[in-house]
Amino acid sequence: MALRVLCPNAAVFEVEHRYLTREVRRLRPDLVVCSRATEVVREQVASWVELYPDCGSLSEVCLDGECSTVDDLQLSDLLDIVRAPQRAASTG
Repeated sequence: MALRVLCPNAAVFEVEHRYLTREVRRLRPDLVVCSRATEVVREQVASWVELYPDCGSLSEVCLDGECSTVDDLQLSDLLDIVRAPQRAASTG
């Protein structure tokens, strides 16, 4: 997965969608990137990205409770999202 290579300081876990809820409860991640956000992701994860659901061009991005719809989200945009908590931790 590109995120492992491009964000080596991030702990990246891949899970099948059917295990997403279980792994969110177990790992308590700061950020989830998925193709379909579950109710548990929406309620228990502060920041998440629902990347191209239904193979469309729109993605839903929710960062610390601020949600928006983004058209044609690019890898560079996703990298900015993934790296944001790392920047805050290193400057705070």
